[in-house]
Amino acid sequence: MIDAVALVQAYIRAVEAFDAEAAAPLLAEEMQFEELPNRIRPKGGVDGKAAMMAALRRSGERKLLSGQRYVLGDIIASGERVVVEARWEGDLVVPVGALPAGGTMVAHICMVFEVQQGRIVQQRNYDCYEPFEAV
Repeated sequence: MIDAVALVQAYIRAVEAFDAEAAAPLLAEEMQFEELPNRIRPKGGVDGKAAMMAALRRSGERKLLSGQRYVLGDIIASGERVVVEARWEGDLVVPVGALPAGGTMVAHICMVFEVQQGRIVQQRNYDCYEPFEAV
């Protein structure tokens, strides 16, 4: 049986590295990513695997972020559900709000994953961004 926590951690590390080729096989074809409303995506939304991989590849071009980090906090697993609390930091190539190029965007995130048959089938993100203000 696949270790759901190890699978989710591997996926987060692939996303962190902008590595779509490493992330793709960890996701089921019917994967759904739900992003709750936040400062970046005010209306929230739902994306399938193809859209997620396209976005990850675009991110890998490093036109918006030169790098990113997920500082993982608590990870709670119950069967095939894994909940991860994390701090996300993104190093900006271009200004965002009052954050300058070279600055760091920060979000506090709760990610809820569903795993089935050794693949992630659902991810729901609650992203709370810090103000886009220079410190």
